[in-house]
Amino acid sequence: MLVVGARGIIGHEGGVEKFAEEFCKRASEILDVEATCLKHDDRAHSSVRVHVTGTFGFGKTDKVLYYMKAAWLCLTGRYDYVFLLGINSAALGLLARLNPRRRPLVAVRSGSIDYHLPKWGRLAKLYFRFSETTMRFADHVIAVSPSIQRHLSRKAIAATLVRNGITRDKVEVETQRIGALAVGRITSQKNYSVLVEAASVLGSTPVTIVGGPDKTNEFDVLSSDIARRGLVNLRMEGALDRKEVYDRLRQAAVFVNCSIHEGMSNSVLEAIQCGAPLLLSDIDANRDLQLPDVHYFDPNNGAQLADLIKKALLEPESFTVNRSLFPDWDEVVETILTKIGVSNDNDIPRVRNCDSNKVATA
Repeated sequence: MLVVGARGIIGHEGGVEKFAEEFCKRASEILDVEATCLKHDDRAHSSVRVHVTGTFGFGKTDKVLYYMKAAWLCLTGRYDYVFLLGINSAALGLLARLNPRRRPLVAVRSGSIDYHLPKWGRLAKLYFRFSETTMRFADHVIAVSPSIQRHLSRKAIAATLVRNGITRDKVEVETQRIGALAVGRITSQKNYSVLVEAASVLGSTPVTIVGGPDKTNEFDVLSSDIARRGLVNLRMEGALDRKEVYDRLRQAAVFVNCSIHEGMSNSVLEAIQCGAPLLLSDIDANRDLQLPDVHYFDPNNGAQLADLIKKALLEPESFTVNRSLFPDWDEVVETILTKIGVSNDNDIPRVRNCDSNKVATA
């Protein structure tokens, strides 16, 4: 199987990267898996063959060489399955169908409707819309949330709903949780400006944002706003490795997702996994989790968010979610492999979240 779409498959920021990490280490236990990545990473699993493509920036993407390499692999490689992650990769399915050496089964996973994002220019949005239409020719399409499944249905694209998962490893529960935490790249769709506004109301309550900047100026905009307001209780820690992120989630008194656009946020599921009380922006993707109304706030109302953070600090049990309500990654990967016809008569091996070995580089 060839897996295309993730920048890396171990410890990288991003929803696609998190999915690829969990999927590849499990799928590679029962079949040969190859994945395209931007850079060499010694932490990748020894059972996964990695095609390192290098980076070349153009506009607001650094994946030009990445998709050139992926297109060549789809057109010439001998694969039984090609798994394309995201609508920006979906068009490669057409090339895979033209492969003269072997016609693979093509599966596409849709986790976000990227052409709604303001950061992309007209040409990029046209490409994303075109790439999405090519999903009609895929053998299988997987939607990560009910709202995306409904969106694809309106485009006459039949998709199977398979949500993201959590890890059921034993979690050490922190008794002394402190402050509010948000996790995710510093992008306009993450809507951290409303968290900055809330922090100005909260006064001394610590507020932390964990995530690196994207290629836009959103980080500079937020930094200027924080400095203008003179906020000493809000800190941006940058990108951290996954173990440190989990540590922050276990220590947070409340986790906040303030996005105005999401697919199915892995950081929200990780917060549930770590037992953090939860506050979510009132958007379709977050409503797809079907949590009680108490968890949701208006993404344009910083004062309301500040009030809910105060309430969550006082009544954490009212904002904590039962993680047994959500599938784990073993179940998610098994469902996907079964759907696309990969799984065999044996159970897919159970994988501990901490397992990783050395990379095999192409």
